Amino acid sequence: MKLRTALTSVGVMIGTAAIVAMISLSLGLKENAVKGLESWGSLTEMEVAPSYMMPDQKTMRPPDQIKKLNSTAVQELKQVPGVSAVMPTKQLYSDVTLKLGRRETNLQLVGVDVQESKNYKKEEIEKGTYLEGPKNEIVVTYEVPRQMRDVEKERREARKRGANNESSGRGGFFPGPGGGEGQTVVDMVGKSATLVLTREYYIDNEPKFERKEVRVRVVGQLKKEEGGRWWRGNTAYVPMSLINELNEWVNQDGGRGGYWGMSGMDGETTRIKDRNQKKEIEYDTITVKVESREKVEDTVKRIQNIGYEIYSPAGALEQINQFFFVVQMILGGIAAISLLVASIGIVNTMIMSILERTKEIGIMKVIGASVYNIRWLFLIESGFIGLFGGFAGLGIAFGAVELLNYLGQNSDFLNQFGGGGPMPESGPTKLAVIPLWLSGFAIGFSFLIGLMAGIFPAFRASRLSPMQAIRSE
Repeated sequence: MKLRTALTSVGVMIGTAAIVAMISLSLGLKENAVKGLESWGSLTEMEVAPSYMMPDQKTMRPPDQIKKLNSTAVQELKQVPGVSAVMPTKQLYSDVTLKLGRRETNLQLVGVDVQESKNYKKEEIEKGTYLEGPKNEIVVTYEVPRQMRDVEKERREARKRGANNESSGRGGFFPGPGGGEGQTVVDMVGKSATLVLTREYYIDNEPKFERKEVRVRVVGQLKKEEGGRWWRGNTAYVPMSLINELNEWVNQDGGRGGYWGMSGMDGETTRIKDRNQKKEIEYDTITVKVESREKVEDTVKRIQNIGYEIYSPAGALEQINQFFFVVQMILGGIAAISLLVASIGIVNTMIMSILERTKEIGIMKVIGASVYNIRWLFLIESGFIGLFGGFAGLGIAFGAVELLNYLGQNSDFLNQFGGGGPMPESGPTKLAVIPLWLSGFAIGFSFLIGLMAGIFPAFRASRLSPMQAIRSE
């Protein structure tokens, strides 16, 4: 009887190990696919744009129902459940040069709402701090200090090379942008720098140029970004008030009060309107950050329902979740067959136990054991057969998963199932993972299988007649 019980537990052990290993493999492959998707941009950060189509995606929205990316949109998006932060941005519509001492570089200037963006941009700071509010503060990306060039020195060297090349019959050389191997990294944080802008305007059809310099202080530097959807390159972030001021200066017509392309009476009329009526600021983009990856799909639907369009990998994430849910069901179903066979073995073991212990059951009833006592005796016994098999199977599953991950990290097998995209800096992703909930599910399910398999034998044992059970051999 002991050998039969042990073999029955082995059946439960194999079934539990198979289910856990199969589901953990599908979970690991799903995590790999999601990480590959994340390499092209954070899944919790999404770019919002006005929606020009009705929810049915067949008819165009009337012009008066098309949302604008303004302060009203920011407040509306902040009220959406699941949104943790909203960051509106506006770019400078002009080339700008950042100068620090003898070094300089061209960059893209982006204005942000300091308070709105601080909620999550501060987590990306590598050196210094994030913007605090003063208009003359800037935060640069990781690439900017590596792109700062000593232009005068490069020109002198180019002239020398040009003279040498000229004597040898070859033309001159002018250096390209910096940032290559061995490029000097300038320590910019905490130092004052200058933003140099140039605007072009026309007087009597003659092009005129005007230069403007703005003193700023570099307060922080962002961490290195991987090349992907959100890669900014040579960029500096400044308060929105500075961007609005610089854009207004760039668009002015050489101090004449008008704007590009305006002349005569029409230009004068537009100028007067602009003075008397302050135009509402519209942002170029609004980025929203979702509280967690699990809430992305629901949050996207809520934002779309209020009239906005979302540019994010959320659609691909939904397809990944649906695909791997089907994979989990298939793999779990295949492994569950072995657990079903094991449950039949438990029923067989318990029925044989009743036949062998019929006289004992009769004696227990005679000395006062109730029907419920007999039932619970056999139910608990069958439940513990499943429980012991579950613990043993979980241990085997852990060993199999560790072996699989070891083989995957030391071979090209991982690349076959990694879902594409670059590997994370922390190393290869595990092929299979066993979360805590899966361990608890495996133990509880194996115990439940044992209890259910013991129901029929327990009821059969409780219905035996005491006198017939005692007389049986």
